[in-house]
Amino acid sequence: MGNPFVRLVPACTLSQSHYKFSGPDDYCIWAGAETRILPESQFTSGAASPNLSGDINSAPYDVVTNPYYPFAGTTVFLGVPVAMDSPLYARMSGDLVPGTYYNGHYVPTSAEVTEYQSTREPWASSVKYGYYGLYFFAVTIFIAILFNVHFRILQRRSLAAASASQALTLQDKSYALFRLLTYPRIPISVNRFISPWYTAGNQGQTLLLAAGFLFTTLYCFADTYYYRPPFYGSSPLGLRSEWLAMAMLPFLIVFAHKINFIGTLIGSSHEKMQVLHQGVAGLHLYMSLVHTISMTIRSIRERGIRYDFWNNDSYYTGFIALAPLIWLCCASLPIFRKAGYECFWILHLVAVGMYFGFLWLHCWDSLDGGDYMYATFAVFAWGVVLRVGYMIYVNLHIHVARVHVTPSGILHLRIPTKLRWSPGQHIFLRFLSVRPLESHPFSITTILNGNDQPNEMSFYIVPMKGFTSSLKDYCKQAGGRRDLFVLLDGPFGHSTPELRAFDKALLIAGGSGIAYILPIFQDLVRCRKGEVGAKTRCNKIELVWVVRSRDQFQKMEQYIADTIKGLNDDGVSVSFFVTGKDIRSEGIESSSDDDFVGDAKEKSLSEALPALWHAGRPNLPDIIREKSQTMGRTCCSNQPTSFLPSPACGSESIISDVSNTVAGVQIDILQRKTTCQEMYLQTDAYGW
Repeated sequence: MGNPFVRLVPACTLSQSHYKFSGPDDYCIWAGAETRILPESQFTSGAASPNLSGDINSAPYDVVTNPYYPFAGTTVFLGVPVAMDSPLYARMSGDLVPGTYYNGHYVPTSAEVTEYQSTREPWASSVKYGYYGLYFFAVTIFIAILFNVHFRILQRRSLAAASASQALTLQDKSYALFRLLTYPRIPISVNRFISPWYTAGNQGQTLLLAAGFLFTTLYCFADTYYYRPPFYGSSPLGLRSEWLAMAMLPFLIVFAHKINFIGTLIGSSHEKMQVLHQGVAGLHLYMSLVHTISMTIRSIRERGIRYDFWNNDSYYTGFIALAPLIWLCCASLPIFRKAGYECFWILHLVAVGMYFGFLWLHCWDSLDGGDYMYATFAVFAWGVVLRVGYMIYVNLHIHVARVHVTPSGILHLRIPTKLRWSPGQHIFLRFLSVRPLESHPFSITTILNGNDQPNEMSFYIVPMKGFTSSLKDYCKQAGGRRDLFVLLDGPFGHSTPELRAFDKALLIAGGSGIAYILPIFQDLVRCRKGEVGAKTRCNKIELVWVVRSRDQFQKMEQYIADTIKGLNDDGVSVSFFVTGKDIRSEGIESSSDDDFVGDAKEKSLSEALPALWHAGRPNLPDIIREKSQTMGRTCCSNQPTSFLPSPACGSESIISDVSNTVAGVQIDILQRKTTCQEMYLQTDAYGW
């Protein structure tokens, strides 16, 4: 059915209780007791008087129906045609008549509207608020790029310098102040109540998002001219929020990309960009709600939301588009996302498609609306094409993963490959025989062999619910071992060659987070031993590993022992903290396990390397502060979680302790209470 508010139909014979008129807009008109003939005095002059002669049930009449206008539910019979440009037609169709009053409000002419808006924020000029939003993003990203370039230059200078200056420079103080403002995190005692509903980053990310919130709020609400008089145009508040929301769209998509060119320019990996992706999504929803509410108030003050919903395309498309946007933001909350990540990921893509489809219908022909949508689609398409193309290139060589369930229940994967990667990076794995529609990221435990030797990616995965549990069960069906075809996507993540520019490194790992820390440890030690051609200043390397069971990661002990074999000084030290009981195997034979061979299997770790075993959890703040008194320019690297949607046990506590303690050391540096001139923190965690 077409427009239900008015129907002008050819003359017809009214001899039945109702008629259905053929045409593009069919409509049933009921005649009978409720039929009402309106006198000419009800209308504006311009139409002849109704011809009421003859039998009303047999005479031909033109019919106009207007069930929602002041004469609701009536059918009007006129003896003459009604011109579509006449005031009578305008009154009967619900159209506004300029120069008259509607519900007590004056309806201005087009010229009067233009004259009024020319001195009070014209409708067409409202696009400037979108430009302000673009300027905010551009300036912020440009500053971040400058910081990254400056840091890279300093790394090269540091590696080239013979030794570090012992004096605390203005640059050191500036770094300490910046890190004091950006490193802290919400204490774990508070974060445990917040984390189910919001994934908080460090204080730097929080301050950046707070600046975005303050920026959008001030630009929307600082000018209290929120609404025009009825019929004088759209709400200025609704227009400001509309264009600020539209300006966020391309960046909202870019921040979600795995191959992220903005992340590359500012020196941030895609997983760290996720907090910005989610934060900008929240700001986009905030502005969208302000836009919707203000435009709804405007409609209520004029002809009513019911009329506009059915007659104004921008209203019903806007309301429909808002529904998937609200779902996207609510379903992305940690408590829902972690409950069923695989299902969330699929529904997330469906909702994104629905949102952009209806948003296109909502605004594509409104001023700059189409330009923002084209830019968003282009950015989205570029990200998809780039990632799919790169994934095809990576998998031109067929990869087979040797999957083994260790006696402690951990999955060990080995994948021979020609790919190259850097320490600290991860890769997405998709198994064709186990949940082929899903891919998940895992840290690469090994480093490149060098000298053009064949490389092998190694992964240690603690099975959780979902994909990793299914993979473990699938392998146990074949006795704990399988060779599976796998598609690789990556590698991704922030590599860590800049750690070589520091004098000393303190590496802290929690549980399966050793999968991230171990290759960094291996790279630093190999550089120190001269096995790698790269330069390094790092002459002191300390590894602290907090693990629930000593039996859980036996292979890691072997890797560590092999890494420092041949070192005859105290430049490398390892400390292990065991917080729980040993975990024994369940139903898996270990006698034929060729993964556990070598010197570390024949003797205890204490005989293979200078490690200290401790029972219980470490006091990380005390350890970090103690090291700050003996280290010059220090890097404190921390990875307390595995690359899984759900965090490892105790990971949030470790991240919080390390981040807040390193932030506290910055105060000591500023007050010259420590011999440490610079302490840099690098954390890596999944669960965004």
